[in-house]
Amino acid sequence: MNGTTTIAEFRDAVLDPAKRAHYRLAWLSTVDHKRIAVLYMLTALVFFIIGGVEALFMRLQLAIPNNHFLQPDTFNQLFTMHGTTMIFLVVMPVVFGLANYVLPLQIGARDMAFPRLNAFGFWCVPFGGILLHFSVLAGGAPAVGWFSYTPLSETPYSSSPGVDYWA
Repeated sequence: MNGTTTIAEFRDAVLDPAKRAHYRLAWLSTVDHKRIAVLYMLTALVFFIIGGVEALFMRLQLAIPNNHFLQPDTFNQLFTMHGTTMIFLVVMPVVFGLANYVLPLQIGARDMAFPRLNAFGFWCVPFGGILLHFSVLAGGAPAVGWFSYTPLSETPYSSSPGVDYWA
């Protein structure tokens, strides 16, 4: 698959339900560097929205003195999740997406050197982000700051299993 879609193919894929399912599966199982780059960008956009909601909750807590919108531990967890989301699940996928799209075109290659490994690398990002954000259900999100400084990440200061999900 060369990654180019004509307008007629796109129209047929949108209008015909059988082709629509095939079209979605083709996008989800692609090894084309341009499609993977678009998937990186869309994933970054989704996590950007999630990180924005996390930032909104933190700003709501800080908007009024002595506000009890969030508990202190929940605020620390939200702070860690926001920093991790924005750095590792937004900024880095955007950079990877741009590099995935542009780099093979700049060097004149048809695709990346290892397209399946490239696709696997992409799928690690959304699954890792989902695992990280579902750590809340497993006893608490990590509450160690976005950099996981060593004293804060040790058991006496962070006894929840969320730190293990962060690492």
